[in-house]
Amino acid sequence: MNTLHKFAALTLSAVLSVCLLAGCGASASSTASSAVSDAASSVASSVAVSEVASSAAAETQATVEFTVTAADGSVSSVLLNVTDGEKLSTALAKAGIISQEEADAGFVTTVNGETADYNKDQAWWCLTDAAGEMTTVGVADIELHDGDSYAFTYTKG
Repeated sequence: MNTLHKFAALTLSAVLSVCLLAGCGASASSTASSAVSDAASSVASSVAVSEVASSAAAETQATVEFTVTAADGSVSSVLLNVTDGEKLSTALAKAGIISQEEADAGFVTTVNGETADYNKDQAWWCLTDAAGEMTTVGVADIELHDGDSYAFTYTKG
């Protein structure tokens, strides 16, 4: 927001300077006054519209269900309150389901503290969507929207 306010102040200052340098006659004065008034209204209107749009965009929330099926078959589900469009990796790291390091890497081996080691016993975490289909992209590439549902299932083989 500070950048927007600085831009508005700079624009208004420039308009005022141009108008003051335009001349000192009565008609120039009224023209300058009118130009300043129009410019100020335009800048104020632009700032107000921009602030409303920014505020609305920042407040768009989404609720996403995430389910984890552990190696022992136990199932846990959590509702994640996220910003619409937030990456799944970010939401899972914030919730403590995966580590920030794995979220950044986009490759998950540990979920809820349980590690799947493919080299040891061919175990891995299968990421599925609401239809139960394996996703074609990883957690770092999935944008979340209200009502979405994803799951990690501990899988062997």
